[in-house]
Amino acid sequence: MNPWSKLGTASLTRRFALASAILAAAAVLLATAASLWLVDRQHDAAVALLQQREAAFHARTVGNTLATLVSRMEEVADSPILATGLVDSAGRETYLAPFLGGLRQINGIPVQVLFTDFEGKAVAGNGLERFDQEQLAWLRARIDQGVETAAIFNRPDSAELVGVSLLRYSRTNTPEGALVYKVRVQDLHPGPAAMLTWKTQAQATPAAPYLEIPVKVPAQLGNLGLMLRVDTSRLGDILETPSSQYGLIGGIAVLLALVVFLLGSRLSLGLTQDLRKLEQFAGRLGEEGITEHRAELVGSSETITLARSINQMLDRLHLQQEHLQREHQRKDEFLAMLAHELRNPLAPISSAAQLLRMLFAHEPRVRQASEVIGRQVTHMTHLVDDLLDVSRVTRGLVTINKSEVELGAVLREAVEQVVPVIEARGHRLALDIAPNPLPVSGDRTRLIQVAANLLNNAAKYTPDGGELRVCLQQQGGSAVLRVQDNGIGMDPDLLPAVFDLFTQGQRTPDRAQGGLGLGLALVKKLVELHGGSVEAHSTGAGQGSTFTIRLPLLPAVQGAPASAAATAAAAAPATSAAPADPAAPTGAGTDASRVLVVDDNVDAANTLAMLLRSAGHRVTTGHSAQAALAAAGREDFDFILLDIGLPDMSGHALAKALKQLPRCAGSTLIAVSGYGQEQDRRMSLQAGFADHLVKPIVADELIDTIARLKAAPGAHPRA
Repeated sequence: MNPWSKLGTASLTRRFALASAILAAAAVLLATAASLWLVDRQHDAAVALLQQREAAFHARTVGNTLATLVSRMEEVADSPILATGLVDSAGRETYLAPFLGGLRQINGIPVQVLFTDFEGKAVAGNGLERFDQEQLAWLRARIDQGVETAAIFNRPDSAELVGVSLLRYSRTNTPEGALVYKVRVQDLHPGPAAMLTWKTQAQATPAAPYLEIPVKVPAQLGNLGLMLRVDTSRLGDILETPSSQYGLIGGIAVLLALVVFLLGSRLSLGLTQDLRKLEQFAGRLGEEGITEHRAELVGSSETITLARSINQMLDRLHLQQEHLQREHQRKDEFLAMLAHELRNPLAPISSAAQLLRMLFAHEPRVRQASEVIGRQVTHMTHLVDDLLDVSRVTRGLVTINKSEVELGAVLREAVEQVVPVIEARGHRLALDIAPNPLPVSGDRTRLIQVAANLLNNAAKYTPDGGELRVCLQQQGGSAVLRVQDNGIGMDPDLLPAVFDLFTQGQRTPDRAQGGLGLGLALVKKLVELHGGSVEAHSTGAGQGSTFTIRLPLLPAVQGAPASAAATAAAAAPATSAAPADPAAPTGAGTDASRVLVVDDNVDAANTLAMLLRSAGHRVTTGHSAQAALAAAGREDFDFILLDIGLPDMSGHALAKALKQLPRCAGSTLIAVSGYGQEQDRRMSLQAGFADHLVKPIVADELIDTIARLKAAPGAHPRA
C-alpha cells in the first residue's frame, strides 16, 4: 500500500505531525549551515581587522612624516638666520646656502626648500629647489593673504605637495618673507599597496577592494583632505581556510538539502492540494463576483469544514447584494422623483417673485423681499438640478452631445457664472489660461457645468477673503484644468470618498457651507463621460484643496502650435465693449470727458458708468482686456478706468498695451482695485496709471479725481 495515498486522506493534524519530523531533520542541516556561516564570518572579521590595522598604521606613518616636515619647516622659518638673511644682502650667501642645504631630506624623503622675500623673490635654497611659475604664483598669493597653507599640484611624473611657512614682522604680524617647501606625493607612499589621495583629485574607483583612512596632518595641511587608500586584495589570503574542508562540508550539506527538498516537495503536494482547489475557487470568485457557484466539499475534514463555511458566507452575501441592488434602484428612483416634484412648487414661487418686482418696483421693502425670494429660489433650483443630474447620470440616462469645444471659452463662461459668489465672499481669483486654443470633443453645456461646480466648490469651502487660482494648460495630448484654493482643505481619510454622493467635509452646526454633497460626484461622472479623469489633493485640514481635470485634446491639435488667428479667437472675451449711449449723458457740457470703464464684473462696470454719466461724462463700458483694446482702437478717450484683476490680462499689462495705441497717447489712466496698500499703488504708478482708486469707490472721490487730473498741467482734454 502506498503510504502517500494514505497520507492524502489523513487529517491535517497527522499531515503536519509528519511534516514537523521532517522539519526537525531540516533544522539540523540549517544548524550545520549556520555554523559554517559563523566560521566564515569570523574569518572575514579577522581579515577585515588586519586590513584596518595595517591601513591605520600606514596612515599614521604618513601623518607623522608630514608632521615632522611641517614642524621642521616652522623651526627653520623661526630661525634668526633667515631673519638676518632678509636684511643682510652682502654676506647671506656664506651662511644661508649651508644652513638650507641641511634640509634636503626629512625622514628619508627628499625636500626642496626655497627662501624668498615678502614679494616672493628667491633669496636662497637648498640646491634642490625646482619651483615652476604656477607654484611661485601660488606662493605670492599666500604671502599677500598672510596665510600659511599647502596645495597639491599635478605634474606628469608625480603630484607635488607644496607648503609655506611665513616670516612675520613681530610688531605688525605682516609677512616679511617665506620659506616654501615641496615634496613629491609619490615619495610619501608607505608601500606599493598604499596610495595617498586628496579631495581635489579626480580619480576613478580602483577595481581591487581597498580601504580609505583619513591622514591626521598639521593644521597647515588640513585643507588638503588627505586620505590613504590601501589595496586590501592581497591580505585576503593570510587567514585562508582550507578549501578541502569547505568542499566536504558543502557536499554533505547539498546532499542533505536535496533529500529534504524531495521530501518537502512530496509532502507539500499532499498538504496543499485541497487548499489549492479553494484558492482557485476564490480566484474565480474575485473575477466573476458573487454568483451561484459554490466551493466543492472534498478533501480532508478540515478542508471540507472550511469550504462549507465559505459557502454559507457566500449565500448570505448573495442575499445582501440583491437587497442592496434593490435599495440602490429605489434610491435613484426616489431622487429622480424628488427632483421633479420639487420643481413644481419652485416654478410658481419664482414667477410670483418676478411679478412682485415688476408691480411694486417703487416699494423698496417689497422689492427687497422679492429679491431675497428670487435669490433663494435660484439656490434651490441649483440644488434640484444637481439632484436630477446625479440621478440621471447614475442611471445612465444622460446623453453627451459631443462637438468641438474650446476649453478656454468654456472656462471663461464658467467663471462668469461664479463671479457673483466669489465677489460676495470677497475672494481673489487668479486665472492662467493657455494662449493657444485647447479644443476637445465634448458637450459645451456639461463642461461649463463641470468647471462652474469646481469653482463654486472652491469659493464655498474657502473662508471670506481667500485666494482662488485657476490654471488651464496643455500637457502632451491632454488639456489640464486645475482649480486651487487656500480654504478649509480635507483630511486624508476624506480624499478617497470626496467624489462619492452626499460626501462633504466636516459639517459645522451652523451649516455654513450648505449643499447636499452632489457637485463633486456630478463632476466625476461628467468628466468620465468625456473620457477624462479628475482627482483631488489636499495636504490636510486648513491647507486648501486642489482639483485637477484631464481631458484628451482633439488629435489635430495635439502638440501643434496655435496660429495667431486661432489664439486671438480663443482669447476673445464673451462680452464686447458697448458703445456709449448718446442719450445717456445728462447735462454734458464743455467739462464733459470721454471715459472708458473696463471691469469684468458687469454690474460693477455699469454702476460706475451710471455714476459718471450722472456727472455729465460720456461713458463706454468694456468687460475684458480684449474689449478695452478694441474700444480704445476705434475711439478717443480722455480717461480710462481699468480694473486691475481682469481675467484675460492684468490691469497693469493692459495699461502698457493701451499706451502703445496711437489713440491713447493723450489718455489718462486710473487704476481701480480692491487692493490699496502702498505697494499696490506703487505698482500702478510704475505701470503708467495717473492715480489708484480702491474699491468700493466713493462717487465724490471719483468725480474729484477726474476733475483734478483734468486740470493738472499737461492734461489736454479731447475736443
